[in-house]
Amino acid sequence: MDYFFSIITNYFFIQSAILLFFAPFYLSYLYKHKKFDKTKLTISEHLEKFFMSREANCLMLCWAALEAVIWFVIPEYLLLLLVFLRIKRKIQLLFYDIYGTILGTLIAFLIPFHTNSDILRIPYLQQNMITQVQVWYDHLGMFGLLFQPFSGVPYKIFTLTADRHHFFLPAFILLAVLVRISRYYFFYIIFTNLYPFVHRFVYKNYVPLFFIAGFIFTIALLKVYHGYDIHYVIDYSFIEKYKILIPK
Repeated sequence: MDYFFSIITNYFFIQSAILLFFAPFYLSYLYKHKKFDKTKLTISEHLEKFFMSREANCLMLCWAALEAVIWFVIPEYLLLLLVFLRIKRKIQLLFYDIYGTILGTLIAFLIPFHTNSDILRIPYLQQNMITQVQVWYDHLGMFGLLFQPFSGVPYKIFTLTADRHHFFLPAFILLAVLVRISRYYFFYIIFTNLYPFVHRFVYKNYVPLFFIAGFIFTIALLKVYHGYDIHYVIDYSFIEKYKILIPK
């Protein structure tokens, strides 16, 4: 019962945070276009028009940038939801995601997060996440980033602890962009293959499915969060598998 209550309360917190993050960009778009757009549109059509705007570019850039520092919702959450909308500029929005990743990484390298306790003030982070990333960095250098896409460890931990290892920033950013795109591409392939079968249903029920997606994301986020609790055993098994990457 406590676990169910935790899911519900975290869902409302996360969904509210997403809507609040989205609101300034969307309201700015409405304010600029209310004089020119008098046609009645469905919500899906309205969202399609929004994601063709400059405000959507800013939303994507800010979302990705802040996710590298303090924001706890991955950019793929937004990008993958766009797959089912009839938007021709999806690749352009992906580029704004990349620009945001670069900007957020630069910010993370510059802000004074010196202790683990500072980092752990950010929601949904665990000490064992930090410890595991440090083990990856200690043995693989910046190639520890290769574990980021599918480990569940938020990118911000990789950026906020990287200064302790004095990585070469341009190389770090290049590798970070490549590994993050790999995760997006993996899910993008899955979603695009589903597109012909579910597009019509998703398009007609976009709003309820948006909230359902938020609920699924909440469950996944909590699963990862609790997966790195005090019972988590730090993984060293990668050392033998990836020894070719380990600096001599």
